[in-house]
Amino acid sequence: MSYLVRPCCLAMALLCSLATTRVVAQAAPVEVLTAPAQKAPPAEAAATSAGTQPTSVILGYSFTNETDASSLQRAADVSLPPGHPEIILFFDTVSPVQGPVEFRYRLNDYDGDWTVTLNRIAHYRRLTPGDYTFEVQARLPGQAWGKQVALLPVHQQPFFYQTWYCYLLLLLGLIALAAQLLRQRDQLLKGQMGMVLEERNRIASDCHDTLMAGFAAISWQLEATAKLFRDAGTVDTPAAQSCELARSMVSHCQAEARRIIWDLRDSEELTNVLSQALARAVTAHRLRDSIETSFEIEGEEIPIAPGAVHHLVCIGQEAVTNAIRHANSSSIAIRLKYESDALSLSIRDNGKGFQISDPATRTGHFGIPVMEERARKLGGTLRLNTSIDAGTEVSVTVSFQAINLPAMQQHYVVPWIGV
Repeated sequence: MSYLVRPCCLAMALLCSLATTRVVAQAAPVEVLTAPAQKAPPAEAAATSAGTQPTSVILGYSFTNETDASSLQRAADVSLPPGHPEIILFFDTVSPVQGPVEFRYRLNDYDGDWTVTLNRIAHYRRLTPGDYTFEVQARLPGQAWGKQVALLPVHQQPFFYQTWYCYLLLLLGLIALAAQLLRQRDQLLKGQMGMVLEERNRIASDCHDTLMAGFAAISWQLEATAKLFRDAGTVDTPAAQSCELARSMVSHCQAEARRIIWDLRDSEELTNVLSQALARAVTAHRLRDSIETSFEIEGEEIPIAPGAVHHLVCIGQEAVTNAIRHANSSSIAIRLKYESDALSLSIRDNGKGFQISDPATRTGHFGIPVMEERARKLGGTLRLNTSIDAGTEVSVTVSFQAINLPAMQQHYVVPWIGV
């Protein structure tokens, strides 16, 4: 019986162990496998993937080396010494960016347009003096250029000869030099004027002491000879008439010599204003001959050469002298007219006049030929209008082109003297 109980106990024990194993297996935890977590991307990469443009920045500048970053200099602005050969500007983005980045840069007032590059340097050589602004922008390929710009002022200092105050000093120096040259020229001209006036006075004195004395002696002898003919009653003989003609010629030569001496001693005659010289001549006749004269100027007066002034004044003096001496006139009207291309001078009296065709009017008188010769020298024309008891008008017309001929073409005019 015992051998039956023991196998039953073993079977029951085996059955209990199997039940316990099943319960433990149902209660154990199950292992869960998870995928490894991926590393979060950097903020710049996230920003780039979102389409944000990179920010440009100027790292610095160098004067010598394009590759050595240790030679970079950093400043709020760049000042280049005069004549500096070159400058290298370095730029980049504020934060590193994965992939290529395009940059564009320009130097305002120097570059005409932007320069697009993948490099991160800009090289400039031999800048002209002035103030510039270096600008740089960054973008990813395919994007549009944004508004963000990195700026760096650049100043290229000039040499002294390139500065405005150097130009000002040079201008002042040129003005001072021109003033000095003008002063020296004025002194030279005054010296020449002084020598000319001194020579004129010497000639006038010599003429007065010798020529006038000789004319006076000849005039006295002729007067004495004429008195002998009158006393002898032979006034109508050819010899008496020749003597009277010679006396008239000498008298005219005396008058001309006196006028020339007066002109030589008149230092104020050297002028380029015709009205002033004519006014002095008219005033002299008023004081000396007590005759009524009028002087009228028409048009805008233009200065002319002193030599031309002298000839025109001599023509006017000769016409006035003839009106006083031969026409017995009581009034003389002088009219000076300036036109666009010429001037005209007319002297009119209310005297007795004469017949131009009468040979006796020119016999022994040289006033009219002398006036015609002076007008011819000026390149002008002399007109004489007169008739018996109707007065006389002498007019001369000269073009400005003829008056202003170069001195080499006016060989008959002595410089400064004007005769």
